[in-house]
Amino acid sequence: MSKNGSRIISFGRYRATDLIIFAVVLVAFGLISFFAFTKWFADDPTNFFFSLAVPISLIVMIRWNWYGMFYAVFDGILYCTLIVLSAGSAYYSDALRYFITYGIGNAFIGLAYLMVHWMGYKRIASNAGFTVLYVLCGWVAVELGRSVVSMFFGAAPGVAFSGFFFGPSELLSLAVSVVLFLILRKLDGMLENQRAYLLRLDKERQEKMIRDTFGDEPVEIDTEALKSLNKKGGDMF
Repeated sequence: MSKNGSRIISFGRYRATDLIIFAVVLVAFGLISFFAFTKWFADDPTNFFFSLAVPISLIVMIRWNWYGMFYAVFDGILYCTLIVLSAGSAYYSDALRYFITYGIGNAFIGLAYLMVHWMGYKRIASNAGFTVLYVLCGWVAVELGRSVVSMFFGAAPGVAFSGFFFGPSELLSLAVSVVLFLILRKLDGMLENQRAYLLRLDKERQEKMIRDTFGDEPVEIDTEALKSLNKKGGDMF
């Protein structure tokens, strides 16, 4: 369907398209990052793995509320699947533990949505300090979830927390997430609830139409009033 030369899509299709785009970005980067870490640059001692699961999940939470939590869960499942498939039978015995740790652990990022719900996305996006705090809360929630779940499988608390919170790859992921969010907060509509964003665009469009049509109708001044302006001393000011 089109109107005035523009294609019109439903809100549901717009949401589905937006969610699919972020999912594709998440999967594509996850695959590239994984194989870069395990295959292409595996012999480089400075090679570290980092993930975009936290920033993408947090972005989707702002744009589409709780949907973002599933992105983190899916990324954890994708990571475990790649680990098991690439390592072969060596990881088969621990596969279930990996899937549960990263699947359920990553779901803890849903706690960050409480910040969106209570503070509002506008305050998070408009203030750099709140933006960093939002990313930090999401990252801490994920690492906390993984640590707690791993302890259920017998990991010592010190080992679990230090492994997830102070691992080089985890810290690198946090740094990348913070930088990415500080950049994206400058883009119009990126860190904005999309229902509110579309309503804002429609309101701005309607206001622009009013401004563009204002004054189109000719204005006629009364003849007697024009004559009074030509009279000497007829200045009303």
